[in-house]
Amino acid sequence: MTLRPIAAVSLTALLLSACIINVNGAGRAPTEHTHQSLQLDSNGLNELVAETGAGALEIQGVVGLSHIKLEADIYTYEGIDPILTLEKRGDTARLVADFDSYKVSGNSPYIDLVVKVPAEMKMDIDDGSGSIKIQGSSADIDVKDGSGSMEIEGGKNLNIEDGSGSITLSDVNGNITLDDGSGSIEIMQVNGDVNVNDGSGSLSIKKVQGFVTIDDGSGSIDVMDTKGLKIIEAGSGSLSFDNIDGKVSLEQ
Repeated sequence: MTLRPIAAVSLTALLLSACIINVNGAGRAPTEHTHQSLQLDSNGLNELVAETGAGALEIQGVVGLSHIKLEADIYTYEGIDPILTLEKRGDTARLVADFDSYKVSGNSPYIDLVVKVPAEMKMDIDDGSGSIKIQGSSADIDVKDGSGSMEIEGGKNLNIEDGSGSITLSDVNGNITLDDGSGSIEIMQVNGDVNVNDGSGSLSIKKVQGFVTIDDGSGSIDVMDTKGLKIIEAGSGSLSFDNIDGKVSLEQ
């Protein structure tokens, strides 16, 4: 008479064990870590074109630098090899940091990058996921980003297309064009015009020497110290502005 309860307990234990295995598999991290360094003579080069997948990306503009220098920390699994190249193509440096197609039961492999470039070198960045930090640049910067926080300090004209994640832009010596999906936005100390098309998230713009144009879906808007302001759509959320030295237009 005791066989049935024992069988039931055994079956329950087996099912619980299976559940535990699945949970652990889903949460496991990459098992292999390697470090690589790459370098490229920047003589005759005027732009960095980067295609990066998952992982943090940090770019430092350095005055007087004669080489592009890259440090990569690669986190992956056995049998999944990275693609990491830094090559000269005409007057462009082309950086690729990603992985071929793969299937894993845990977290995706990723590559954390620190790149040093001449301060005057333009940048065209296509990034998948992970944080982006750029500082020290005096050149034009184009960024297309999937997800993850973004922080840019410096640069000339910025052209940014972002999916999700917080954005901070400061000390920009030109114009800013930003098309953002979601996440908070903070913009300050800009010597040109600012044009923002935002889906959702708070928006703060301060100390702009040019005209500010905003088309916003939802979230609070706070604008101070600009040479003009045009609100095409404020969506939902509070709207405040102060010390606008120029025309103010509310079209909503």
